[in-house]
Amino acid sequence: MGRFLPALTVVALLCGSAAAFAVTERLKLERSPIFGTQVDKVVSPAAGTKAEISFRLRRSDRLSLAIVDGAGHVVKSLVPSRRFRKGLQTFVWGGRDDSGDPVPEGSYKPRVNFAAGHRTILLPNPIEVDTTPPSIVPAGLSRRIFSPDGDYRFDYAKVAYRLSEPARALLYANGHLVVKSKFFTRRFVTWSGRAHGLPRAPGLYRLRLRAIDPAGNVSSPTHVFNVRIRYIELARQAIPVRANGRIVVRVSTDAHRYAWRIGSRHGRVSRRRLVLAAGAPGRYRLVVSERGHKDSAIVVVRR
Repeated sequence: MGRFLPALTVVALLCGSAAAFAVTERLKLERSPIFGTQVDKVVSPAAGTKAEISFRLRRSDRLSLAIVDGAGHVVKSLVPSRRFRKGLQTFVWGGRDDSGDPVPEGSYKPRVNFAAGHRTILLPNPIEVDTTPPSIVPAGLSRRIFSPDGDYRFDYAKVAYRLSEPARALLYANGHLVVKSKFFTRRFVTWSGRAHGLPRAPGLYRLRLRAIDPAGNVSSPTHVFNVRIRYIELARQAIPVRANGRIVVRVSTDAHRYAWRIGSRHGRVSRRRLVLAAGAPGRYRLVVSERGHKDSAIVVVRR
């Protein structure tokens, strides 16, 4: 009998290997119980953002969902074992462990356990936990005076910047968000001087930049830098002149031509130095305008 033991052992091992191989092959051929998996790539517990995990069940089943770290240790039991219907299932994770504390920065994966089939699936989609805010530094301003009047001449100001990591730039004017860049790799934002489609009033605007990364972390604001919106301006608001003399005043505008009016006289010119005959003694209002924007000055003609 003793001489048959080695042979029996070999046969048992071969049978066990064959059975394991058969099970493995069966699992390979069997369709996964889930499909259509989508998992958000980043999350920040510091910023309060959430990562969404979704997939579709082929059939109703009892399952549990956990978040595991790179070593396979469970950091969050996201869903206890319970039955779910077939179809779309969606869950969210905020980057915190079972105690409610933020997990360390790093890569984590969702793991699904199916009670009925005694099967565990580790989703290949990693979730990066990122709690470090980006930094942004202004790198240049295309112009400090512009006029968003729609004539395609100096209608906007372009603000360049440098980022510590891919992020969207946020531009604030007088404390209000006016531009959010669409791309994480862009290196400038353009402000048209408008809000809700309408041009802002002329005047000085205090600009600041911030940045928001894909995880939702927001940088500290940069230092303030100023721009001025100007449509058309007269260099003086009070112009004294003698009778039979000339009214001379500089006009600041980006327009090719602008209109002027004083008393019953009016016209259109392109010169930036407006020169008009003074006319009879009296007090008049000089108005210059372009594309609906105007400025005025008081002209006092003395004898």
